[in-house]
Amino acid sequence: MAMLGFEQAPKSRLNNLLPRISCTGATAFRDAVMKGNQLMLQLFALFCKKGAHDKFKFVHVVLTDGEDNKSQVSLQEFLKYQAYLRQELPEDILQTFYIGVNVENNQTVQREMQAILQCSGKSASYYPIHSNGINDIFQKIQMQIGLRVQQKGLVIESDKRQIALMQKQFQPVLQMKVNNYIVLFTLDISGSMSGNWGQVCNAVSGFLGNLGSNDLVSGIVFNDKVEVVTQSNAQPQKPVQSQQYQNQYQVSNVRDEECQIF
Repeated sequence: MAMLGFEQAPKSRLNNLLPRISCTGATAFRDAVMKGNQLMLQLFALFCKKGAHDKFKFVHVVLTDGEDNKSQVSLQEFLKYQAYLRQELPEDILQTFYIGVNVENNQTVQREMQAILQCSGKSASYYPIHSNGINDIFQKIQMQIGLRVQQKGLVIESDKRQIALMQKQFQPVLQMKVNNYIVLFTLDISGSMSGNWGQVCNAVSGFLGNLGSNDLVSGIVFNDKVEVVTQSNAQPQKPVQSQQYQNQYQVSNVRDEECQIF
């Protein structure tokens, strides 16, 4: 697990590593998300060998503030891969939460996210938010995966709708056979994120503080390059090459018409 970059939540280095990162460069969103997808598939395969695949809930939190302008993987390839991922890790195993910061007026981002959700089905959710709602949406995600909130009402605004939440005192809630969480944060560190990066670090820290001793976490950051920051001797990853994923994973059984761009 350590080789893949996953570590126990209470011992995670993310609280120390993330605040040291400077935001600069462009946005390789698709490359980063696919890197995270591949890591979770590898970890799931490892758990299957150990007979522990039904004891974990995989959670992928993806945050960006702009459209992809640097990925090697095309949108159509990405969509086809998400349909394949849904087959391998269905919604009862993996939930992906896409967060778009200040992108509500970016029509390209909105269209691409609609296409991604279509291919991902119920396994994915998308939240366009304003920058002042970063911490609140992280709390909402914790509620959705089964961390119950007690006391003190809170109202946040997301996608022009008010969502009533409760704040403070999170407690784990057993869901079906799921005993533990595996949480992967895939975070945009392009230049435009510089003004919001402190809020992101605080939101991740709060999330980590509510996970248990047997939960696992990992972190990916991306701009022009993709880096798994929790891997030992982490180095920026080579861009995902076009068609590379088809050779590594059998996605040929996904029909092209299942995932059209628009």
